Amino acid sequence: MALILALLFVNLNSINELNQWFIERLTAITSISLLLVVPFQMMPFVNVTILFTPLTLVFSLYFLMVRFNAKNLLVLALNILLFYLNNLPFSGLILIAILVGAGLFYLYKCVFANEWEFYGKIFITLLIALLVGIIIYIEQISLNNYQVVPLALLITLLPVLLVVGLAYWVTYTEMKFHQQKNLIIWTVLFVLANQSSLIIAQEIINPLMLVSWLVILCAILTSFSSEITTKDKISIIIPSYNGGDTICETLDSLASQTYKNWEAIIVDDGSTDDTYEVVENYLTLHKLPIKYLHENNQDQLNAIKFALPKVSGKIVYILHSDDQLASIYALQRGVAALANNRADGAFINLEEVDKSGSHIKFVNTQTYYPSMVSLAKAALLFGRNPYVDFAFWKKDVFTESVYQTYLTDNMPAWYSENDRTTLKMINGNFTGIKYRVFDGNYIHSSDGAVNVLSGELRFLHHLVAHISLIKFNWQSIFYRACKKLKLASLCPIFFSKKKYSLKDLTPEVMSLRLKKFDHPYIKAIYDFSQNYDPNKSVKVDLQFKKIYHGADIRVFNRELTNQTIEASYLEIMKVIASGAGIWQVPMGTATMYLEILEFFTIRDYVRIEEI
Repeated sequence: MALILALLFVNLNSINELNQWFIERLTAITSISLLLVVPFQMMPFVNVTILFTPLTLVFSLYFLMVRFNAKNLLVLALNILLFYLNNLPFSGLILIAILVGAGLFYLYKCVFANEWEFYGKIFITLLIALLVGIIIYIEQISLNNYQVVPLALLITLLPVLLVVGLAYWVTYTEMKFHQQKNLIIWTVLFVLANQSSLIIAQEIINPLMLVSWLVILCAILTSFSSEITTKDKISIIIPSYNGGDTICETLDSLASQTYKNWEAIIVDDGSTDDTYEVVENYLTLHKLPIKYLHENNQDQLNAIKFALPKVSGKIVYILHSDDQLASIYALQRGVAALANNRADGAFINLEEVDKSGSHIKFVNTQTYYPSMVSLAKAALLFGRNPYVDFAFWKKDVFTESVYQTYLTDNMPAWYSENDRTTLKMINGNFTGIKYRVFDGNYIHSSDGAVNVLSGELRFLHHLVAHISLIKFNWQSIFYRACKKLKLASLCPIFFSKKKYSLKDLTPEVMSLRLKKFDHPYIKAIYDFSQNYDPNKSVKVDLQFKKIYHGADIRVFNRELTNQTIEASYLEIMKVIASGAGIWQVPMGTATMYLEILEFFTIRDYVRIEEI
């Protein structure tokens, strides 16, 4: 155990990194390690196994709830196996008690929280596990070699309580946090799991266990402490373009929410229908905290940015005018997700509905882990977002990271562009939105393929500029197959931190969206990938009245089609097509050219030199 903790501590820079993902890694590694030492049926190996198994079981059940995937199912199975291999009289009974407690909790979620589409499969899994636990207990019930000594158990409880107090002090002095119910619940579960271990092992705690449990409890407190409270205001931004036919349904879903501390900001993105009149009439009948803004048509990402100065809530959520909140509890659950976890944002699940609002299917968001592996997997999907765009965000994260990455450069919001890593997102595990799917959706518009491809190429080029995947195509095929089989969490990924060639990759990605690469914007990027020479230099000195960003691709396409684009952009596309890896630009213009290169998705492959 000491070796495991030492290995995990190598990359820890602060107490903030002792979080739920740390505990999940620790749970998986500890479970495997304990199973490996079982053949050595001698002290202290047996006692170490007994002492840690109830704790790893509790955590494996929790992580199965928040991230229901093949890896966590396997870890749960390993922990049940460890209980069987303990072969002591109380282990089977404690296994049943833990599984029954978890089953009752999930049953509550299914029945009272109306989340059967997610928690139902977990509840069924627990019923199967409970059946196995009963079989284990029946086999162990004849063994009765130990007696519980109440005084000894009371004595062993004292050091555990000392660890709890110390962990609270260490965590609270490092970062202030609100006392959430999850902190209390998990502290109680922690103490119960430890005492269950002692009941089985009949042993006074040793110093190694105290240190290990201190680290784990600090990680628990860090994971579930948040500056968000369950009473904070949510600011809901509603971008709308010709949404007159559907926006009343959107507003109805808002008005019916059980959580009342919210505001909505509607941004009319240059609508040509009766959206304004519809909203005005609606608000005369319903007194709701809604602001109505209007701007010239600049596309939805820019419309969202336009609303930000009016945002006053500590939580931000984007709700399109043709979608609806999935239930009357959606906002309440979104707030709770951020209040009970130290996270930048919370992904939600969605329900796809057709044009008339009829159910099509439920879509559960893929399991999210904040790691380089997640970035490598996104690269294997050719830059497509493995997750959803729907999330509840902390305002400071939204106005800083999400503003730049998603709203400006049109890349997945969970990607941190500044430091080339991932944000700390959690899976909300509730259905938050009814997402309308119909022919008029963004991706089906005339220039939609180019617009979507622009974002995918930008994200992919960012990734492969720092991640080189061995046998890219073979790994991509294997990973996508694992994803379809719901085994993505167990799929190994092999990569190194170095630049990957675009010569074959970029055309392959383009061909997934387009049959021909004759669009000027796309052709410039294609030619760059084929002619790229990192040592070739070119002098560039052009004047630009307007700088486009990823969010402006539709506007750029429109002006390109109407031949109202600046001549400088026609010239810059020729420079890009040359494949030069070094651009020599006038002093003081480097930032401008970096933004232009970002728009054309190749920023990481060109070095700017000011002369």
